[in-house]
Amino acid sequence: MTDRLDLKSLDNAVCLITGANSGIGKETAKGLVRLGAHVIMVCRHPERGRDAQAEIQAVAQTAQPSNADATDLRIADLGVQDEVYRLGESLRADYDRLDVLVNNAGVMLGNREETTDDIEATLAVNHLAPFLLTHLVLPLLKEAAGRTGEARIITVSSEAHRGTSIDFDDLNAEDSYGMVQAYGQSKLANILFTHELARRLRNTGVTASCVHPGVVATSIWDGQDWLSRIARLFTWLYKSPEEGSESVLYLAASPDLDGVTGQYYRELDAVNPSPEAYDEKAAARLWRLSLEMTGLEDDVEQAERGPGSP
Repeated sequence: MTDRLDLKSLDNAVCLITGANSGIGKETAKGLVRLGAHVIMVCRHPERGRDAQAEIQAVAQTAQPSNADATDLRIADLGVQDEVYRLGESLRADYDRLDVLVNNAGVMLGNREETTDDIEATLAVNHLAPFLLTHLVLPLLKEAAGRTGEARIITVSSEAHRGTSIDFDDLNAEDSYGMVQAYGQSKLANILFTHELARRLRNTGVTASCVHPGVVATSIWDGQDWLSRIARLFTWLYKSPEEGSESVLYLAASPDLDGVTGQYYRELDAVNPSPEAYDEKAAARLWRLSLEMTGLEDDVEQAERGPGSP
């Protein structure tokens, strides 16, 4: 599949992808190792993660026989912030650079669920987890950009963001919950986060982009909501996970995107997201709330003020 794209070699590059044990995540990991990358796979379930790792390692051995150490499996429940913090700490301890971060893991839930942090699970996994993980590994991304001139952050969003807005009065969906609103809001949050992140990282060599990979037949349709049940009837019309991974790989390794940041892609094309995705006040407000909800507020503010500041 990657032969159809003009992608550069990722030899010696370190790439991290969440939700790597199935669907788009697993197929993207396969594509990355084919390009020569060392891929850190973040998975929730140890057994499924190990099975996927063996499969991806086999792909690497076939495509790049010299890439014997192609994969690294990390287990973390991204809905639990303590586990995300531990993941970030372990990555900073074990790696001195990160060239590509792919925030791929996501959920779509028919009924409202709360995480152990008392946060609505769709918001926690789809937005706050990538927000937190990105901040935790940002030093590694900046280090890679300092060495090679660039590093890339890719967040998987969705066309489902259209027609939604951020409900700041009920961000945690405590007053009311609907799967479509919760999922669409989280995908809009991905784009607002990407825009604000790109603005803050300008001139660092670290770029941020987000992508709708198409409607893909993955386990995200396994929810119990009536819409999920109807959607599963039409999965034969959807793209395969391998086809869905094409756009993520394009953002990760296309030489045409060197230095390109803050863009939203629908598959392989840069397009305008909804008008709500350009609301700078909403992006700034969401950023502040996300810092508070992840416990990053003091650390990030101090980092942005610079060392030695009071």
